[in-house]
Parts: sequence; C-alpha cells; structure tokens
Amino acid sequence: MTGYEAPARPDERLDPTIRAILALGGGFGNGAAGFDAGRARAGFRALTVEARSPRAVAPVRGTEDRVVPATPEGLPVRIYRPERDAPVATVVFFHGGGFVTGDLDTHDNHCRWLCRETGAVVVSVSYRRAPEHPFPAAVEDCLGAVRWAEAELDALGGRAAGLAVAGDSAGGALAAAVTQLCRDSGGPELRAQLLVYPVTDLAAEDEYPSRVEYGSGYLLTADAMRWFRSCYLPGGTDPAAPAASPIRGRLDGLPPAVVVTMEYDPLRDEGEAYAAALAAAGVPTRAHRFAGLIHGSFELPIVTGGSAAAMREAFGAFRDLLAEESGGTP
Repeated sequence: MTGYEAPARPDERLDPTIRAILALGGGFGNGAAGFDAGRARAGFRALTVEARSPRAVAPVRGTEDRVVPATPEGLPVRIYRPERDAPVATVVFFHGGGFVTGDLDTHDNHCRWLCRETGAVVVSVSYRRAPEHPFPAAVEDCLGAVRWAEAELDALGGRAAGLAVAGDSAGGALAAAVTQLCRDSGGPELRAQLLVYPVTDLAAEDEYPSRVEYGSGYLLTADAMRWFRSCYLPGGTDPAAPAASPIRGRLDGLPPAVVVTMEYDPLRDEGEAYAAALAAAGVPTRAHRFAGLIHGSFELPIVTGGSAAAMREAFGAFRDLLAEESGGTP
C-alpha cells in the first residue's frame, strides 16, 4: 500500500466513507516500482481481512473448507450454505486480485453476502495465482472447479440444472472465460453468470476512457493493472486470446448475465462494453452501474450504506435471474 494520491478530477459523488478509507489506506499500487507478489498479497489482506469490521460480516448457515479433486493436485474451496433447506442453485465463485492477490479470506464477506442475498450455495475457489502460475493456470483451475461442481450438485445446492458462475475483477474475467469454454467444450451447461467490475480486455491499453480518468487515486491504479498483467501473461502470450480477454471471444450462446460496474473504477468502461457486447450477441444481460463507489467496494473492510445497497441490488438481480432460469426457485 502507498500513500493516497489525490484524483485528478472532481469526485463529489464519491461515498464519504470510501473517501476516508482511501485517505487512510492509500491507493493500491500507485507505483508498481518495487512491487512483488508477497508485498501485494500482504497489502490486500491487510485491507480486506485484518482491518475488516466484525459488524460488516454477513451471517450464513455455515461454511466448510475443503480440498476437492477438481484438479490433479487438489483445489482448495470454501463452501457457503444459505438458510434455505430446499434445493437451491450452486454458484461457483472466482475471487479478484489481479490474478496475483486475493484468496478465500479476502473475499469471504463478498461470498457471504452473495450466499445470503441469492439463497444459493456458493463455492469459492482458491485457484493458482500468478506470477508463480501464469495464464492459463487460473483458467484451467476454474474450469475444473465448475466441472467438479456439476458432478457434485446433489451434495451442494441440490438443484438439478442449477449451476452458475460468478466473479469479481480478475475473477470476473475468469468467470466470463469459463462460460465461453463451457459452451465450446461440451459443458457443463451454465444457467447464469454474475460479473462484478470485471476485467474483460487485457489486450487494451488506453482505449477505455475510464482507465485514464480513474487510473490514480481510487485504490486500483493504472500502474497496478499493468503490473498485474505482466505477472499474469508470460512473454509470448497473446493478450487478445478469448480466455485472457473475454470481450474478444465469441459471445453468442452464453448464459444470461448480470454485469456490475462502479462509477469511480478504471475498469468501468470495459465492463460496460462487455455487457453491451453480450446484449448485442443476444445474451439476456442486466447491467448495473453504481454511483459513488470504487473498484473493490464489495471487499472493503467497512460495508458502507452505498456498498450494502449495491450488493443487495446486484445480488438480488442475480437471484432473480437464477429464479427465472429455474422456473421460479433461486
């Protein structure tokens, strides 16, 4: 974490609590010089786990940590169970963190809210991270997790044909990539996708105005994004490959989507471009932009009123989508 860098534009609508967190915690990665994975991971955990207010944690019926045979080495997951007893959907969740940081703990509260608001079982996946395991390791792990979940639906949510994916930031990219791979490789069939401030275009530089306009002073920075990309994509990797940049893949025939963006987020415009491209390809898509919030608002240590309202609306829209896809039961 580094000292807070004041934004270069007016931000009158920025949530006051988030403004205070930025002033205290700094902009994540305002300078990539000297960055390393250990330091980045420690900084992210300090913000999202160690500073978390206990009052912010959403209650669920229970959680279970397991290592499941989704990959040859075994894949750690955390399973969240809702209060509802009836058969429910199963949502496989991929955490954000630039493909480098983030883990089951940093996104614990995000998954708790998702479980509580949707009434679905949520399976959070601890996929392999860069730079130790660059692209496509994370994609392979996430696809393996979805295939494992399909085989275990009876023991998870219990609802036949009730499998969906979700992810935030880098995890949103992984969720989007997995939907395309499932369509093209014989399944499993996914019923819905939830993409929260997703990365969708690693081949782009400054084509999206929000990357420039909000590239400093709002936690996630342009420097950090460039560093994350350099860790994730080894030399010689085509950044336009659909598994890395889902917006450059074929989008027809994908499951219905909820796409969430934040006003003060450098990734806002590419998330909204992906939502528009899905809709243009005939995919039922619900796009939600939330004013006054930043990238990572669902992982901040204090759940602000604005963040809570956004999670209820976004996850509620996903709950409704799951219900529509099941004929009325989320």
